Amino acid sequence: MENELSTNSIKTDSAISCEVFTSFELLEGIQKEWDSFVESVKGDIYLTYDWCRIWWEHYGAGRSLHVFVFRIGANLVGLVPFFIERIWLGPIWLRIAKITGADFTICMVNPPVRPEYAEEIFGQIIEYLTCNLNCDAIWFGPVSGVHESIDEFRKACKTLSRSATIIRDTVLSPYTTFTLPNTFKEYLQSLGKLQRSNYKRNINLLHKSFKVNVDVISDELQATAEFGKFIQMHAQQWQAEGKLGHFRDWPLGEEFNTAVAHAQAQRGRLRLVRLFTDNRVASYYLAYMFGDCYYWRLPARLVGPEWDHYALGRIGLTKMIEVAISEHVRRIEAGAGHYDYKIKLGGVERQLYSILVVKNRLTTRLRACLFCKAADLLHLLYYRIWFGRLAHKLPFRRRPLWKIWIRSHL
Repeated sequence: MENELSTNSIKTDSAISCEVFTSFELLEGIQKEWDSFVESVKGDIYLTYDWCRIWWEHYGAGRSLHVFVFRIGANLVGLVPFFIERIWLGPIWLRIAKITGADFTICMVNPPVRPEYAEEIFGQIIEYLTCNLNCDAIWFGPVSGVHESIDEFRKACKTLSRSATIIRDTVLSPYTTFTLPNTFKEYLQSLGKLQRSNYKRNINLLHKSFKVNVDVISDELQATAEFGKFIQMHAQQWQAEGKLGHFRDWPLGEEFNTAVAHAQAQRGRLRLVRLFTDNRVASYYLAYMFGDCYYWRLPARLVGPEWDHYALGRIGLTKMIEVAISEHVRRIEAGAGHYDYKIKLGGVERQLYSILVVKNRLTTRLRACLFCKAADLLHLLYYRIWFGRLAHKLPFRRRPLWKIWIRSHL
């Protein structure tokens, strides 16, 4: 990785102090404080210490790390890990800063900051990245449209309009959340009549055919033995459609997700929900519990004519919801993209936003606009047309997503 181990302080007239760390090794001593702070501001698991550290180990090559740690006195008020890289699209390039975890995986990166200090914190970050570290652009995304930080970031940009300008503020995609009641019975009652009827019919059919039970893997020893089987079932499910599935679509997807699962199991956060038919696992649902939330990552299920009429996917999701309610979880973050079955089972769609800020210099703004046009064209031709519509229909060996698309899709 580009950077050496170091820390820097940002000098301001504010009561808020800031240190910038260039290595996770330098931050090991505050891991517990880091995670406790993220939870205290209702932040997401994606910006906890282990998640960021493991992401950096797998995807940090050729990039430089800059973790902003803000305090008032001894108390944390903001903690935002950024990295910087130079991206080339043909002859066009950008030196850009992104929040750690913003690419190469599917997640959101809502910055964990105290809301009352957010505008000032973001202002300091923008100035430091554009002036001290000479970034052309800062990508703030993917960020939830309902997260408090997004409006404060926009305010900070407006305040700094002489030095930095927003050139893109757009919706990337929807994502789904579930708000959970106190009991599973209340959850079922909240569904529409048709969905309740479908669930009862599907679960009764499954019970007539098999002995059905559910368990949850949550410790590292069990995860070590079972996670590979989950990956294999997930791959087999997508192979039936001529696709690679999540772990093979994304570069180092299997290695990254396995490392995350083991680390989160050590913290007591892993939840791998298994649905058994007789003594065979019929479906897996992978989630992580952090605070009062389940972060549902991926499913896997048996496929084929003998299984398709059992609605294993919907039953598996409903059973995961039942497990979450039993743990007094109040919400499930169910991932990006539009899925009708999630909505029918009680999910609510919200929006993920992408905000691109560039240094307020004419040549930089022009170069950034050209970069965005080129990135949008690559997204259309490569991802939407080739990868999404054509590749799985043709007799070619499927390959992981192009790294240049992953890095440039803003």
